[in-house]
Amino acid sequence: MTIIFFKVVFIVFIVIALFGFFFTRKFLDIQYRFFSWYYKLAGIEAQFKTKSPAVIKTTSLIGIVFLCFFYFAAMEDFEKKNQNAAAVATEGQKTEVTETINLEDPDMKTVYDFLKKCETYYLATVENDQPRVRPFGTIDLFEDKLYIQTGKVKNVSKQMAKNPKVEICAFDGNTWIRIEAVVVNDDRIEAKQHMLDNYPSLRQMYKADDNNTQVLYLKDATATFYSFTQEPKVVKF
Repeated sequence: MTIIFFKVVFIVFIVIALFGFFFTRKFLDIQYRFFSWYYKLAGIEAQFKTKSPAVIKTTSLIGIVFLCFFYFAAMEDFEKKNQNAAAVATEGQKTEVTETINLEDPDMKTVYDFLKKCETYYLATVENDQPRVRPFGTIDLFEDKLYIQTGKVKNVSKQMAKNPKVEICAFDGNTWIRIEAVVVNDDRIEAKQHMLDNYPSLRQMYKADDNNTQVLYLKDATATFYSFTQEPKVVKF
């Protein structure tokens, strides 16, 4: 409705501007008939009657250019908003589809799929006697092991080196998961490259053969799925 109204207003103004450009004298006569009372009251009747048609043509031309520029800019903005709305709707449909992960008989692949769907999970470590938690986004399946990734220069890496016991938590809006595990560092190039291949955006910061990239797999892990409508489901791997 908004776009239709905008187009109608644009057409009206562009017609007026075109009329003023091609039928300048007629335009002046019509304008004078509608606003003669104002020109007389303001004492500018004489100036109006002697107004140069060239001024009207120039003003009309400027108006046409401005209206066209404003119209196309506004239509581009409308188009972007429509595309964004469509993207949000599509993303919502994708989310509804991916929420059908089977939790009746979960395994390590189910844990992986769930964390991938959530995109963000929270990794908890311990620093001395102080719990630490932060969002993570990398999860990878490699050689039948579940891997996470970080940088060796980060505090989280130092904390896991000192105490490898961790917990992971994630929530998809309906179901949440808690994982307790021991992390084991895997310094092989192949494991690092596999992670980077699955997360190409990481290549801007990490390389498989640098001295910073670190991948760790979960060992002796217990993952528990919870929801308000089903009994907890436990996976050990």
